[in-house]
Amino acid sequence: MTVENVLVAVGNILHAKQRLHEDVTAWARNLFEQAGLPFEINSAPGSIDLEENSIPPSVLSVVHSQPVTSKAASSPTPPKRKTRRIYLDMAIRLLERGTTHKELVDAIMKQFSNLNRETVATFASDVQNPRYTPIKDRKVVKLPDGKLIFEDKIKPALTVIENPNHAGTGKADTEPVTEKQVSGGDV
Repeated sequence: MTVENVLVAVGNILHAKQRLHEDVTAWARNLFEQAGLPFEINSAPGSIDLEENSIPPSVLSVVHSQPVTSKAASSPTPPKRKTRRIYLDMAIRLLERGTTHKELVDAIMKQFSNLNRETVATFASDVQNPRYTPIKDRKVVKLPDGKLIFEDKIKPALTVIENPNHAGTGKADTEPVTEKQVSGGDV
């Protein structure tokens, strides 16, 4: 590019900048005059009207505007974004049966070897925290043996409560239950 071309380009840019700063009304009047159209400002601010005595040119036509519709009403709701956790269904199946943190991470990494192990390990930790878990509707708990399982899948354990009246005897209290004791209310 020659120096002359650069100067012409800079001049064009400066001229365009000057036009942007001019009064909008004067600019619009100039454009109408260049097109051979009369220009008059209507009493309403921002509206442009043709002069009363002029005949509109044949190239202009009236276009009725369409009713305004809101953007939300015209466009359907966007589809729900697919999760980036492609292993989520697999993790849910493992958590329903019960699995340790290491087993969960290893199983996901075996199936999806292209994933980052640290990301999967973070996911396995996050499922235990209600604030960060992607599985919002089901709580994951850690059992005493270290297994992670959904709280609704824990089987209730049988709890044995000792009778305090027989606790100090030291002998096994194995009395057969008779029908009289069951129905009579001695129990």
